[in-house]
Amino acid sequence: MVGTLFNTITVAIGASAGLAMGARWSSQLKDKTFAVIGLFTLAIGAMMALETEAPIDLFLALVLGTALGHGLGLQARIDRWTSEASKGFSEAMMLFCLGSMTLIGCMEDALLNKPNLLIIKGTMDLISSAFLAATLGRGVLLSSLGVLVFQGSLTLGFVALGEGMDPALVQELSALGGVLMLGIAFQLWGIRVKGQTSWPLVDALPALALLPLIRWGHDLLTTLLWMT
Repeated sequence: MVGTLFNTITVAIGASAGLAMGARWSSQLKDKTFAVIGLFTLAIGAMMALETEAPIDLFLALVLGTALGHGLGLQARIDRWTSEASKGFSEAMMLFCLGSMTLIGCMEDALLNKPNLLIIKGTMDLISSAFLAATLGRGVLLSSLGVLVFQGSLTLGFVALGEGMDPALVQELSALGGVLMLGIAFQLWGIRVKGQTSWPLVDALPALALLPLIRWGHDLLTTLLWMT
């Protein structure tokens, strides 16, 4: 949990600094900084997404997961809960928590007692949170608690699973996170889905839980076909 605690603190510090400096930055500088963050997010997301070896599984997980999230009203619940802070909270949570560094970092912290990767990630998040908070507001500061809960739960989950975690599943979860990061990049640039005020990224989160089930069903079906 050392890496997660460090990451939580860096996000809180960076967001606080961004809130303090936000009014002193020109809107033009904020827009340019935001554009660069979006570009970097797009590049990282694309690299992660292209690592998938099961694109159909990812597609099914995203479609079914988004439908489930919409049915549960996840985005609407988050929006009501965080009020005007929801935009910064949602985008910051996606940016800080969905990625290969989060998954692999939490795994190493849990199974190998090596927080090194999360410490590197925390240092990167320190800078990103400052820029994001200056533009999106206090929702980014609130996301530090989300980082603590999400990464802490993920680390404890890896502890419970032990070393039996399938590396191929970790790779696919990382690729799914990359696809969602592409949506974050578009949202950071102000590109909207037709008829929506924002990308339904929170509604898509159940895809992360559905992907292992879809992969299991895929493997089972493949085995049955080979037997026949």
